[in-house]
Amino acid sequence: MALAVWPLLACPVAQADPPYAGRLLTEVLEEFRARGINLLYSSDAVPATLVVAGEPGSDEPLEALAEMLADHGLSLSPVAAGTWAVVPSVRVAAGRDDAAAASARPPRVALDEIVVASSRYTLAADLPDATVFLTQAELEALPRLAEESLKAVQRLPGAAGNGVSGLAHVRGGEENETLILFEGLPLHEPFHLRNLLSPMSLLSARIVDRLEVHSGGFTAPLGDRMSAVIDAYAIRPEPDRYHELGLSLFHANAMAAHRFGDGRGQWLLSARRSNLDELSDLLDGDLGEPSYYDVYGSLDYGFSEKSRGRLDLLLSGDRFNVEDADAGESSSARYGNVYLWGTLEHRFSDSLRASAIASYTSVTTERRGTVDEPGQRAGSVDDERSYRIAGIKLDATRESQRWLHSLGVDFREMSAEYDYESVVTFEPGFPLPGDPGFSRAYNVDTEPSGRHLALYASSRVRLTDDLTAEAGLRWDHQSYNTEADADDQFGPRLNLLYEIGDSTRLRASWGRHQQFQDINELQVEDGVDAYQAAQRVDHSIVSIETELVPGLTLRAEAYRKRYASLRTRYENLFDPVVLLPELSADRIRIEPDSATADGVELLLARRTAEPWNGWLGYTWSRVEDRIDGEDVPRSWDQTHAVTAGLTWTRGPWDASLAGLWHTGWPTTSLRLDPTGGVVVGSRNAERLGDFASLDLRINRRWQLPRGELSGFLEITNLLDRRNPCCVQWSVEQTPEGTRLERRVEHWLPRIPSIGVLWTF
Repeated sequence: MALAVWPLLACPVAQADPPYAGRLLTEVLEEFRARGINLLYSSDAVPATLVVAGEPGSDEPLEALAEMLADHGLSLSPVAAGTWAVVPSVRVAAGRDDAAAASARPPRVALDEIVVASSRYTLAADLPDATVFLTQAELEALPRLAEESLKAVQRLPGAAGNGVSGLAHVRGGEENETLILFEGLPLHEPFHLRNLLSPMSLLSARIVDRLEVHSGGFTAPLGDRMSAVIDAYAIRPEPDRYHELGLSLFHANAMAAHRFGDGRGQWLLSARRSNLDELSDLLDGDLGEPSYYDVYGSLDYGFSEKSRGRLDLLLSGDRFNVEDADAGESSSARYGNVYLWGTLEHRFSDSLRASAIASYTSVTTERRGTVDEPGQRAGSVDDERSYRIAGIKLDATRESQRWLHSLGVDFREMSAEYDYESVVTFEPGFPLPGDPGFSRAYNVDTEPSGRHLALYASSRVRLTDDLTAEAGLRWDHQSYNTEADADDQFGPRLNLLYEIGDSTRLRASWGRHQQFQDINELQVEDGVDAYQAAQRVDHSIVSIETELVPGLTLRAEAYRKRYASLRTRYENLFDPVVLLPELSADRIRIEPDSATADGVELLLARRTAEPWNGWLGYTWSRVEDRIDGEDVPRSWDQTHAVTAGLTWTRGPWDASLAGLWHTGWPTTSLRLDPTGGVVVGSRNAERLGDFASLDLRINRRWQLPRGELSGFLEITNLLDRRNPCCVQWSVEQTPEGTRLERRVEHWLPRIPSIGVLWTF
């Protein structure tokens, strides 16, 4: 959903503990941040050497912060409701009284004052695009299965999730229409257990400092996906030495970070290992012993006041064997991911800055499986694939009082290897009486390679004191695509923001977003050996956000997406949650001529200094493919959806209750005709039962002689609701005639989790 604020599990605005004078300013800011004030700042704006000059005269948290910042020529700028950026003051010499007044009634933000990420400048906060901010504190407070950070996106209005998969369908799009960035690098398939619905990402919640979620209207630099962008930033602990150890039902984790070079540099190392191999019997007796790990390391150094370099490494490994005795299926798989990238940022002057990212990505997959249902089907799959991407991305930004221009180029050299083979035989009479039986075999052995080049530019201008506009253009080209007319894509973008007073904002945006198949997205499991043409969607958004009373914000937004040049996709008609989907008899080919997604989203949020806060969101939406002149709902279409949350904080205690309800997803039925024959109904013409889940998280902190210990209890699906996910049909011949049996499978039952974390 297009939001300027996501008040997800907001803590009350509590003041950090005085005294402040003589302490590092970053340390004080982190205390305010940890206790509920959503602060965003960079090491450029707040160097690690700044010290609080004196005690503030005010007891009100924002006013006290403004006083301490004013001594260093800094101030608070409103990024969104409840979110503040620490930026250079409009009047550097402003006194404490002026700064405090500014915090109570903030001045209009200048173009060059929006700081929304550590050591980075982006304009997302004050643009009319759809942006949601999630800090680490909010992520930690949110109930989420297996402590998965990206599951926070499923709490947003407009997201269609099942509670298991790591990614949601955003505004009607497929899951692969979401771009995931981590410290500026696109991550390809960054999930564990990809053969089991990808329930966990490689981004541990402990290494994610904050997320920016763009669910529409994103600008040209963010550009080559059609529906959403999740922009994640890594944590940079403020203490000179920081360590943590954690253990939960799902993971064991450790982290260490040290500063060096008089605070100019910092290294960080984090590791996480799953506990599922020891606990698989608790979750599902057929899971076998799945295991995975991920490791993240970074080295950050400031060469001067104007230049900073960073080196990041993210790697992971998965291994599992799974059996589904009821379906006669077994599968084993190994995955490995390596991401290595270096970033250099330099400010040439107050108005000109640039950055460069050089990267290397390697992803490997080995998957094997068999199916054996005597009298019905038998088959096997042998799937090995890998791909490598070497890239460089250059960005430059020039700004003035009323203009901001951005230019960039993104170049990637790519290669892949696919070695895929599958065969399956369906016996006569299966899956339906009268079926003649047949065999299906695919063998794809290919090694595509090529390049991707993107150029983008955008200009942002404050047309009047109340009206801001941004226009952008993006061009993408791929050389490995075999369809000559699909090699080039042009994507114009236009965003408008109109401010009515200090509390109301009107937004409008239009953009053409085009998505080509990445080199790792060749659909070999369905016998496809050539890449398809790029897809296209035109996305229009209008919205209004207003602060009804202090601390209470209402946002209403309407969107329309018009898809064209859609690729052929493959789905399982009845049961999408199977180990070996390509060996199922209900595997079908879907070739839409176009598609349409429409929606209206409302979000009411309360974020105050009181112990109780929360939010309530509602979405009406629909997404349909146009196939042979008919509109067919997509399998994740949900007409109505409600998301709600309630938070409570007092002293060392935090508690949150989050609920989600949505209309059941479409399904296809079977029926008997008057002669007793089995007839397949219209695809997605009926619906499963509604989905609802209530999740609880309780956390408590204890101060220790060294550091802090926190413990949590979390329960997913607190009420143990049986949410239908899929349908299995069986046909039996009885003396009375043909009988149809329909068995509904369900999503996860009630799942408890506990854990502890020691930080020191």
